Amino acid sequence: MKNLTLYVTEQGSFGLDGIRRNLDLHVDNSLELGWRPGDVLIYTNFPYARYGIRALEVLPGRRPRTARMTSFYKTEVLLDALSRLDPGDTLWYHDADAYQLQPFAGPPAPDKDLAACLYCTRERLLIQGGSMFLTRAARPIFEEVHELLIHCRYRKDEFALTDLAGRAEFLDRFAPLDYSYNLGDTDFELRYQLADRPIKVAHFHLDREPHRAKFLDGANSLGVFPLGERFERLLQLHGHLEPWRIPAAAAACSRPRDEEAREPALAGSLASR
Repeated sequence: MKNLTLYVTEQGSFGLDGIRRNLDLHVDNSLELGWRPGDVLIYTNFPYARYGIRALEVLPGRRPRTARMTSFYKTEVLLDALSRLDPGDTLWYHDADAYQLQPFAGPPAPDKDLAACLYCTRERLLIQGGSMFLTRAARPIFEEVHELLIHCRYRKDEFALTDLAGRAEFLDRFAPLDYSYNLGDTDFELRYQLADRPIKVAHFHLDREPHRAKFLDGANSLGVFPLGERFERLLQLHGHLEPWRIPAAAAACSRPRDEEAREPALAGSLASR
């Protein structure tokens, strides 16, 4: 399995120090979780390297005004990465603000070409494009996503991907995942309760105080700390948390055991409805 993230910017050298710092966090986190350096893929439009992992530099294509920047460049990168993927292999794509917390035992839906979570409280169940598992056979879907972004004024890849995955020709090629593979800020409490444990991917912005409060300080209505002690200590090493701070996840271990048991039981009852 390959591990892919990207950062393509239209702002030149502005903010690159912070972007490289975040990519450093991703590289160190991936290696700590057991990924081989050759399986960690990073695409950028600026030079980047760490521990022998060198970014593939891309030239941004001409983006239509109607297409969102992140959606358009993500789609172009995925087209390239999927063309390089060996038959039978799986690509895990994740946004640059989606952080793996636990090792994967393998692809969660090995018989599908596309697997991702769904937004749970929207007008329709949109595919969440921030953490996806793909095979080489998914490339034609993203070719059509690219066409819709360029020629049909689609703003986001998630809208295009959802429309395409619902067509008859893609029947049985998509698998919805539980929210442990993409726990984000949107609908946090609902997604947390519906997620299997442990949480495998946390999707939040380290530089946004409301996100930090929700994921790091337990400032959510459930009072949970989803990141885990290992990742919080890695955040300390990279300067995202005070070095003297006791990880909140470790402090949470002192709460009553019946409270810990109540969370997965609640998640299971909700998921069965």
